[in-house]
Amino acid sequence: MDNKDIRVDEMDIREEIQIIRSMIEKTKRATAESAALFIVWGVLISLALIGNFVLGHLKLYEWEWLNWGGIAIIGWICSAVYGIRRKMTAPVRTYAQHAGSHLYVSCGAGFLLVGLIFPAIGVYSYEAITILISAVTGILFFAMSGIFEWPALKAIGLGWWAGAIGMSFLRPDLRTIVYTVLFIAGYLVPVIILHNKYRRQRSEA
Repeated sequence: MDNKDIRVDEMDIREEIQIIRSMIEKTKRATAESAALFIVWGVLISLALIGNFVLGHLKLYEWEWLNWGGIAIIGWICSAVYGIRRKMTAPVRTYAQHAGSHLYVSCGAGFLLVGLIFPAIGVYSYEAITILISAVTGILFFAMSGIFEWPALKAIGLGWWAGAIGMSFLRPDLRTIVYTVLFIAGYLVPVIILHNKYRRQRSEA
């Protein structure tokens, strides 16, 4: 192989790397656009936390599974509607977007299972719901960090896992408080920052 062939190969490699980076950036922008959906989920989970607090205050712990399960179902419906609309307006998706959509569906199914179905059929106590939801949320953010190459999301995922482990040593009433703090710091704040960043970039374009 002569020097000319080597230079051609190097140019091809650089072009491929540039294409991959461009696709990743495109996926990041598309994910930032989806921040509105994450905010909807944030509002729903906030309502679930309020319901959890009220049920705990009334000592109606056995109804917590219905509270979380109902929120999960509403969130699923909102996600399905949003996904259909996105598919109609942007039929062409990158591989990362395709992988991300499967991740969201998988974790959504996980939330439904751990928050509604398993407690309802008596697989485990309702007191474990916040712990298991935190574990699934950690999987969501950690996997997203690899798909979209956002290192900060990996730290958020690790934070959710650490929170899940920590809550396993606490009383049920304290778990709700810890989960609320974890939710604000590890979900609402990053989503709002992402949403504002996208809006700022869009206004500057």
